[in-house]
Parts: sequence; C-alpha cells; structure tokens
Amino acid sequence: MKKSNTIFWTGFISIWLFFALEIATDIWFGSIYPGYNWKTQSISYLGQEGSPIEHWVLVWGVFFALLIALFTFSFSQIYQSNRWVKIAAISLLVYGLGEGLGSGCFPINPPGTELTLNGRLHNIFSGIGDAGIVLLPFILMFMFPRRENRKLYVYLWTVAGFGMVMAAFFLIAKYVHSDNFISDYKGIWQRIYILNYYALLLVMSVKMLREKRS
Repeated sequence: MKKSNTIFWTGFISIWLFFALEIATDIWFGSIYPGYNWKTQSISYLGQEGSPIEHWVLVWGVFFALLIALFTFSFSQIYQSNRWVKIAAISLLVYGLGEGLGSGCFPINPPGTELTLNGRLHNIFSGIGDAGIVLLPFILMFMFPRRENRKLYVYLWTVAGFGMVMAAFFLIAKYVHSDNFISDYKGIWQRIYILNYYALLLVMSVKMLREKRS
C-alpha cells in the first residue's frame, strides 16, 4: 500500500509540476531570447539551431519527457485492470518522447535556411508526439464507460474538437504564408492548442485522485 501511494503521488505531483514548469519555461525562455515574439512565433523557435538558449531547451526537453513518463506510470498503476490503459499509456509516452526528448534533441532550422537532417527529425518527432496527445481523448472514451461518465464524455469530445480546430489554425499559420488573422498569430494558436490538452492531463490526475480515494 505504501509503495502504491508513493507511485501515485509521484505521478500526481509530476504532472502538476510539468504544467507549472511548461508555462514558466515558456515565459522565461521567451524573455531571454532577443527579439522573440510569442504571439507570432512557435515554441520550437526558442530552441532552433544557433539559439542562445538552445541547451536550456534541450535540458527542459529531457525533464519534459521524464515528468510525462512518471505520470504515465502512475496512471497505468491506478487503472491497470482496464484493457485500454496500455494504449493510453503508450499514447502519453509517445507524446512525452516526441515533443519533449525528440524535439529538444533535434532543433529546427532558423527561418529562411535550408532544411537539415535535424530539422526533418524535429518535424517527425514533433508530429508523432502530437499524434499521441491528439488521440488521447478518444482512447479515454473507450477506457471509461459512457453510462457512468457522461460529463467526462462531453468534456473529452470538447477537448478533441477544440484541439483539432486549434491544430488547424496552427498548421494554416505555419504553412500558409499570407497576411490574415490566422497566419499572423501562430504562437497564440499553438499555445492554446497545447493548453487544451494539458488541462486534460490535469483533469485525468484529479480523476485518478478520486479513484484512489474510492
């Protein structure tokens, strides 16, 4: 029982610490990167090749993956009897490794320069990681019976729908280079997009807490 409590609280604290540090590092990195504009530039720009804080972005990428992994292990222990938990855990790990470790180890190329191997790998790992978090609400719908979790179902559909809209806005801003409202605010769409899914992770942690107490 003591071991189970330790595993749970390690995961619970990890995901809330992850959320706080993700916001804190985004603000801090942006403030010390000369000329960086968080409204128009994506988070990946902070760790691009030649960035003055490239090494700090890499360090955060390692901690990013570690904190997600700790939460995933705790999550899998709480719901170990559920047949969908392994798929949900894989989805979470894919996100942590792709967007954390993968994106941190392989920085993007500076704007206007030729795409290198690092840039290609960054896009691949980032895309795979995003797929993991985008699929998560759908997997959770299979994990939790609809009849017993009606409010959760509504929330999961809201997360999935809103997430896809924000992802579409971000992709349009990233690849459609025109002067319009969407293209001008790439950084904003990306941050709203990820906060939507981070809120889901916090909701999951609270549900785990209630599950453990019951």
